[in-house]
Amino acid sequence: MKRLKFIIIIVLCNFLSKNLHSQSYYYNDNYYNTNLFYEFGASVGVMNCITDIGGANTDNAFYINEIKPKNNHLSTSLYAGVLYRDFVGIRLEGTLGRVGAADSTITGKSNNLVSKRVRNLSFRSKIAELTLLAEIHPLELINLQIIPYFSPYLIGGLGYFSFNPQAQLNGTWIDLQPLSTEGQGFEEYPDRKPYSLSQFNIPMGFGVRYEMSQKFNLRVEFIHRRLFTDYLDDASNKKLIDPALFAKYLSPVQAANARALYNRSLDGSAPIYRGHVQNKDAYMSLSVRLGLVLGRETSSRRSLKCF
Repeated sequence: MKRLKFIIIIVLCNFLSKNLHSQSYYYNDNYYNTNLFYEFGASVGVMNCITDIGGANTDNAFYINEIKPKNNHLSTSLYAGVLYRDFVGIRLEGTLGRVGAADSTITGKSNNLVSKRVRNLSFRSKIAELTLLAEIHPLELINLQIIPYFSPYLIGGLGYFSFNPQAQLNGTWIDLQPLSTEGQGFEEYPDRKPYSLSQFNIPMGFGVRYEMSQKFNLRVEFIHRRLFTDYLDDASNKKLIDPALFAKYLSPVQAANARALYNRSLDGSAPIYRGHVQNKDAYMSLSVRLGLVLGRETSSRRSLKCF
């Protein structure tokens, strides 16, 4: 009788283990992953941008040399996500940061770079962003039963962000969008429409996750945001507008601020290019993330399910 009971238990455990195999797999000798597990975390890092203002110290500009370390500003975020078999996941994330740039930082000596430095534009803007992101860990395609301590991944999704470009005037930061510095909304410039301070973006990037333990992981992540606006810095169009129009459309105080800020060239001349309307702006972030993982079970707990 005892022998029969033992055989029945062995058969049941064998049957259940085959079924549980499709729902969980080894994390290490002591823990199992279930098909779905959850991650909650926070990040800290830096945010930077590529706009019409500032830029590389050479005429041969490319992505990396347009991102100046002196323009790095603090960014933070909170996120919550779910992963399927540690292979593909989705997360909701909120991010706060700041971007900014200045022509005064350009040090090149070519005529083009000197003209940009003389243009003397600068800006800053706070960023508040909400994103829905998907991530994929390609190493898991090799063997879904083994969780590498290091896992590189790709990430992309859809975001919605707010911004508010400002420039400094006599020690005070002035909001630029209400000033219509390029004639946005003026009937004399029908092709220049007012821009919204809240817009969609497309985040995309990559990262590396390190499994510190069954409960915590550490990530390093880079995300680039493709924007649908060229007004992150309030500069887009090539030519300056007629400054007399500010008084027609703005209050006296706004008109005075607009006249002071629409053209800030060091010599008072009109710059060759105020902006480049054909190139959209962008911002990006590099962050370190600490995540709390929920959903992994101990081996002893899983074994008890057999009895």
